[in-house]
Amino acid sequence: MSPQRKGSKRGSGWKPPRDRREIVIAVLASLAVVVVTAALVWFLRPNRDSGSTTTSDTTVTTPTTVPVTTVAPTTVPAATSTP
Repeated sequence: MSPQRKGSKRGSGWKPPRDRREIVIAVLASLAVVVVTAALVWFLRPNRDSGSTTTSDTTVTTPTTVPVTTVAPTTVPAATSTP
């Protein structure tokens, strides 16, 4: 006895090819989704030029030098010995 085919339970398992109109509608719908998404990304992007020129604040400041004071370490005077 040979094993049954996958589609043998419901007939022959053969499906007619899709209608060309369905394929065209699916392609156009997916193309519309891509175009709308690209347009929304383009128009809603951050830092979009709105016609006004803005200059960025790129002024360079030179670091100021802070005088450094050094403090000598405190030492204990040497013990004096009496002879």
